[in-house]
Amino acid sequence: MKQTFLILQAQEYRILDENTGTVNEGISLTYLPSDNLDPTEDELSKTRGQMSRGIKYAKASLPLSMKHKVGIFPALYEASLEMAVVQQKLQVRMSDIEFVGIVKLTVDKSARATA
Repeated sequence: MKQTFLILQAQEYRILDENTGTVNEGISLTYLPSDNLDPTEDELSKTRGQMSRGIKYAKASLPLSMKHKVGIFPALYEASLEMAVVQQKLQVRMSDIEFVGIVKLTVDKSARATA
């Protein structure tokens, strides 16, 4: 499955399991699960009388072999996604990534924040 994300940050990791000697390495990505930055309100929280607004960030990993494709951040990237079971937990992994473009923010002064 392919999807476009606003990827905020990338960080390489290398973890050595001292018990087994196994090395786990890759690139950890922090992203927004959409390429849409329209203001949002969580409808489920709203029905419960709770306040939840904005876009929650998510994390995924990318194989270290894709390091050459990880360049400018924050930016839009099209990612190929796959599911993997890691330590008995389902995890989203990005198997490939392609740069789409840089994101520039503009201020909309007509919008008003409400408390």
